[in-house]
Amino acid sequence: MNAVTPDTVEGLLAELDALCIQLHADGDRLCFRPHEAVTADLAARLKTHKAKLLVEVAKRAALDRRMAEQLAQLVPYLTPDGRTVWIHPGHRGWLERHGLL
Repeated sequence: MNAVTPDTVEGLLAELDALCIQLHADGDRLCFRPHEAVTADLAARLKTHKAKLLVEVAKRAALDRRMAEQLAQLVPYLTPDGRTVWIHPGHRGWLERHGLL
């Protein structure tokens, strides 16, 4: 297993997350914000790992889309004790039969 260091893509992504720097891709361009948070050293490392970072950014974007699609399917349900929970409509019957709602 590879160690996570500042010189690895994983380490660089962890550092960017800690600094609240967001990455996104615009075609083959790697974009980041806020720009003022990126030092010259960090910019050089971004450039060095650009190809791998673009792959990771694409993976994260795909995961975000899948999560958004799944969350969009949830509907609010008011439980008998007055709580509101968010469930997938297809699971309501099972949850009720097992006393979970």
